Amino acid sequence: MISPKERDDMSHQQTSPFMVAQDLSAVSTLSMGVSVPILSAFGQPLAILPTSLLSTQTEEFGTPAKIELSDFLPRALQHWQEQQIQISGALTGYLGSNRIIDQLAEVITRHPRNLIVVDPVMGDQGSLYPQLPSDYPEHMRKFIRAADVIVPNLTEAQFLTGLSTNQINTVDQILPLLNALQKLLKPQAHAVITGIVLSNKVGCAWINDNGQVQFVGRPILSGHFYGSGDVFASLLTGYLLNEEPLPQAIRLATSRTFIALQETSQSDIPRKFGIRLTKLINDIASYTSRD
Repeated sequence: MISPKERDDMSHQQTSPFMVAQDLSAVSTLSMGVSVPILSAFGQPLAILPTSLLSTQTEEFGTPAKIELSDFLPRALQHWQEQQIQISGALTGYLGSNRIIDQLAEVITRHPRNLIVVDPVMGDQGSLYPQLPSDYPEHMRKFIRAADVIVPNLTEAQFLTGLSTNQINTVDQILPLLNALQKLLKPQAHAVITGIVLSNKVGCAWINDNGQVQFVGRPILSGHFYGSGDVFASLLTGYLLNEEPLPQAIRLATSRTFIALQETSQSDIPRKFGIRLTKLINDIASYTSRD
């Protein structure tokens, strides 16, 4: 029989909003523009905390108008506290400044949370994003200590660990990097490296309970997809919140990200406008309505 306290705890977990903290682009379906609809499709109540507002995404539209929201964040968090809005967990994406990283670190570590997923967005193709300070990886390295799951791409994993990795040709070559990431995390937390290309597939790798590297991927589609990492992180979070074991959540997130990329690749809408989500949202609806 469920005790009154256990019943209250379950009710709290179901009704307390899950925080999404990342940038919000007024044009292009990426970042918060994909996280909110995906997690909402899972039936998850949300607390949305934009870290910056942009008129467009940062590529292919020239230089966007941008407002950094480090002054807004503490005011919003203070208001939530006054209204007794308790956050059940968090997904963080692009944060953009050391100040915002430190602000969120204080909030996340203040009280235990059910699930913290960190996408440490800060670079790609071997380089740190140009608008970020050189010590940004150091601040992010401290921030991920509170995470239950992190989902860096290969470049971000290298910045976090300080390791240089040559071209990945086999699964075993990823193990040193994954081991180094795991040492940065708390016990029982997991690192999942995204954007790994192996055998004409692109996917992600992690260490299983037996200490072996696991890789799951899908066929490579031509061209660049803005926001694909945001889709994966949001899906992974949604499946974990629905109590899928991590390996299954990773496989589901990978296969469902591919659904969105396929729809985007078949669309006449230019890629710079982000990811098409119609088929993906329908798939999540089918998942959440299952017996």
